Amino acid sequence: MPPGSRVPHTRTKGIPPLTLTPREAVQTVLQHRDVRPVPYCIKFTVESWEHMQQALGKRVDPVEATGSYVVAAHTNHGWAEVRPGFFRDWFGVVWNRTVDRTLGVVTSPLLTSPSLAGFRFPDPESVPIDREIQHNLARHPDHFQMASIGFALFERAWALTGMEDLMVYFLTEPDFVHDLLERIAEFNIGIIRRAAACGVDAIHFGDDWASQNGLMISPDLWRTFILPPFARMCAAARQAGLFVSLHSCGKVESLFPDLITAGVHVFDPFQPEVMDIWQLRDRYRGALSFWGGLSLQRTLPFGTPDDVERETRSLLTGMAPGGGYIAAPSHAMTGDVPVPNILRLIDVLRSQPTT
Repeated sequence: MPPGSRVPHTRTKGIPPLTLTPREAVQTVLQHRDVRPVPYCIKFTVESWEHMQQALGKRVDPVEATGSYVVAAHTNHGWAEVRPGFFRDWFGVVWNRTVDRTLGVVTSPLLTSPSLAGFRFPDPESVPIDREIQHNLARHPDHFQMASIGFALFERAWALTGMEDLMVYFLTEPDFVHDLLERIAEFNIGIIRRAAACGVDAIHFGDDWASQNGLMISPDLWRTFILPPFARMCAAARQAGLFVSLHSCGKVESLFPDLITAGVHVFDPFQPEVMDIWQLRDRYRGALSFWGGLSLQRTLPFGTPDDVERETRSLLTGMAPGGGYIAAPSHAMTGDVPVPNILRLIDVLRSQPTT
């Protein structure tokens, strides 16, 4: 979709088509109003996007190649490469991206004891997210603009302390954990303020709290430690007039009421592998929007293009009425997804009817 283009939509059958930009279409959906065609977004890991470009035979912009309605700037971009394949983030943590080239693996924790003494938190002003936002606005001015804060709270904490030690500290060093999470939240709120000043539409938090089977910490611990700083971050975004989006992998639906109270507008990735997405859609329709739903663990990597088309059309038909749904895979495309399946998904989404 070329920058500045407008696409025809209709909110409900029988109402004359409206001309909405991609930004306006997403904003309307997040206000729980019906929009056709259904807004969508397709994201890629490094490996998957390399496969796509090889198949297309050229370097292309992923937003233009897919027709995605959403453009994001990321705090996980711009890290310094300290040696081949190893990158230092804004907090000083070094990530090994020689195998997982999209996120990476922490090489060693920086906080080796339950103390913040001597540790210097980064200045939000040092993160060049404003440059990426300005680039996105110039290239895709009519698209829905997000600022994405990766490793937002829990993930940032364990990246600094190590996962096992953080789990112990929840029980043995609660004051340290509270202090650590509050300081991380302060940093994030600084990013939120900068992003809001640049003209984004939403803040997107990435923070995985669960496995395929349930939360990694108990709901009580989550509500004691994670919820208060997370709610402050949501409040900062909403006070700036921004939508709030949350990405949290795994079986987290037990937290949906808390997320709604905290101020989350849209939940991603909405995984059919770990939750009953149809039941949850019915239960929270009008209160929480959902982003995702197309299986990235079954259909996309192992199905045929026809399987992908069938599941996508089912989601568009069943999830979209009444607004509150952004069509998408249940995660960024991984390197094991065949390119023909991705191309069929793009074709189905781009060729949606307007009524």
